[in-house]
Amino acid sequence: NTDTAEDGQFKLTATLVVNGVQQRRSSQGSGPIAALLDILGQDGVDVRVLDYTEHALSSGGNARAAAYVECAVGERVLWGIGIDANTTMAALKAVISAVNRAIRDSA
Repeated sequence: NTDTAEDGQFKLTATLVVNGVQQRRSSQGSGPIAALLDILGQDGVDVRVLDYTEHALSSGGNARAAAYVECAVGERVLWGIGIDANTTMAALKAVISAVNRAIRDSA
């Protein structure tokens, strides 16, 4: 769930699975990625976005977007990719992709 506050801050509410338990988290930031990074930080995940790009996978009103993020997760640098019809959701999925890869690789 997303919203923009009167002060221009972006509000994000997300449902995450943390250690096998579904949890609902909320935060705000200067944009959706900043809000997500704050939510992840609440659970001790140190992630920073180093680079971000996106492009349309097709043309027209039903086009889907692909977002690519380079993230530092702890001491590792990983890429994440997200695909969605909504560009914001594609970006958020890309960050989660990078974080999930870091978690899988460390297990």
